[in-house]
Amino acid sequence: MGGRIVTCLAVGIVLVAAPAAEAQGVAYTFTELRLLVRPGETISVVDAAGREMTGRIVELWPSKLALRRAAGTHEVLERDVQTIWQRRGDSLRNGALWGLGSGAALGGLAALAMLGGHEGTTGWAAILAAFYGGIGAGIGVGVDALVQSRQVIYARPAAEAAPLGVAPIVGGGRAGVAVSFRF
Repeated sequence: MGGRIVTCLAVGIVLVAAPAAEAQGVAYTFTELRLLVRPGETISVVDAAGREMTGRIVELWPSKLALRRAAGTHEVLERDVQTIWQRRGDSLRNGALWGLGSGAALGGLAALAMLGGHEGTTGWAAILAAFYGGIGAGIGVGVDALVQSRQVIYARPAAEAAPLGVAPIVGGGRAGVAVSFRF
């Protein structure tokens, strides 16, 4: 009977602690970006030359955005932006799930190890797994609340290659032209 409980606990841990798939939105146009941020939020804009500026969004239009910085309001055209990133907190959900799974596993396995295979072990193992799972979930949420990372929320789409390419071939006593077609 004890082996069945350990197996059930192990399966439960895998199911609970498996990382959740979460959408990480990256916009490729300012129109899409309007779905990810709102006026008043702080963002950092990196232009095509690699210069970075940070400020609060004043307004966001389909082809430009107004950014409030210490020196005043600055308008940035979409064509001049390489990437935009924002500091975002980690999802509390995955911390709660990892903490719950870890705590439940430790509590359940500790109870089974301490009580051996004696009668009544199942009930105590379940109680301790639930108790330590709750403590673990609280710790996981607390840790995730402290984590913030830089997340890219806008990236300029890669330029499409031209359908017809022509390049010179020179060297090794040869001269010519390489032609490529894309369709």
